[in-house]
Amino acid sequence: MSVRHLRQQQQMGIERELMKEQSGALGRAGAALAAAIARYHENPNAREEQREQLLDEIADRCWQLQMQREFTGFVDGNREYIQRHYAPPAEAMARMGKPRG
Repeated sequence: MSVRHLRQQQQMGIERELMKEQSGALGRAGAALAAAIARYHENPNAREEQREQLLDEIADRCWQLQMQREFTGFVDGNREYIQRHYAPPAEAMARMGKPRG
């Protein structure tokens, strides 16, 4: 086996590990968003302050999922994907990526 062949195998192994980590991070980001949305829906009578916090959390999780999708190579249609597959509240989507204070 040549040195070149060994290096190619090593590189392929590293690339495989990177893809596994990226897909795992993408799955975790999606699960975190789904959990945030579930918490929001579990508290329909939340006080205004708590409701705002829940919406902020959803907005943050949407942003994180969008960024993770882009890091993984999905560069187009991420907002639409999130809206279609997770159905976050419109108020949270409007806050996505905006500074708070």
